[in-house]
Amino acid sequence: MPQKKCGFGFSCAAMMMQPGLKPENCLNYEACGGVTEYTEEEEIELFRVRADEIERFTITRNQAAKMMLIQRSGSQARGESPTLLSEMVQAIEAIADQLQQLQERLAELEDEYIAPAGCEAHAYNVKRGLKTYWYNKLTATEPIFEPAVGTDKVCTIHLSHSDDPRNLEARRGIQRRNQLSLTKTKLVEIQRQLAAALADLDI
Repeated sequence: MPQKKCGFGFSCAAMMMQPGLKPENCLNYEACGGVTEYTEEEEIELFRVRADEIERFTITRNQAAKMMLIQRSGSQARGESPTLLSEMVQAIEAIADQLQQLQERLAELEDEYIAPAGCEAHAYNVKRGLKTYWYNKLTATEPIFEPAVGTDKVCTIHLSHSDDPRNLEARRGIQRRNQLSLTKTKLVEIQRQLAAALADLDI
C-alpha cells in the first residue's frame, strides 16, 4: 500500500512539531488532500504549531509552495551563515561606501584646475641666434580661452618654461581631466550594469 503524503509537500512532523507524525494523522490532511481542487490564488485554511500552540492560518497554493520549499530545502534568503542575499547586501553597502568616498574626493577637486575638453599642453622651441629656448603652451582647437589682452577669446595660453608653475599646473589639470573622464566612463558602465541587475531581478 503506497505511503500517504502531504498534498502540499510539507513535512507534517515539522508543521505540527510532532516528530514521526504521519500525514493521515495531521490536522491538515483533509485540506492538503484536496490540493488539486484549489486555484493558485484561492485561500486555504491550515494549522501549524507555534510556541506550543495550534495556530490557524490562511495560505494560497503559491504561498504554500514557497513555504514548503523554504521549510524543507532552506533558502538563500535566510539562515545564519552567509547567504546569497546577505552577500549581495554586503556588496551594496561596500559600493555605497565607495561612492561616498568618491563624492568626497570630487568635492576636494572643486578648487583644483581641471583642463577643458579638447585642450592639450605642448612644448615648442624658439631659436634665437645660436641658442634654442624651449617653452610650453596650452592649446585648444577653437577659441575658448580668455585673452591676456583684448576681449576676443584665443586658442592658446603661453605657459613659459617647463619648470614654470603655469606649465606644471596646466599639465596636472590635463591629467585630472583625463582621469575624471575615465572615471566617468566607468561610472556610466556601473550605472548600466546596475540597471541591468535591477531588470534581471524582476522575477
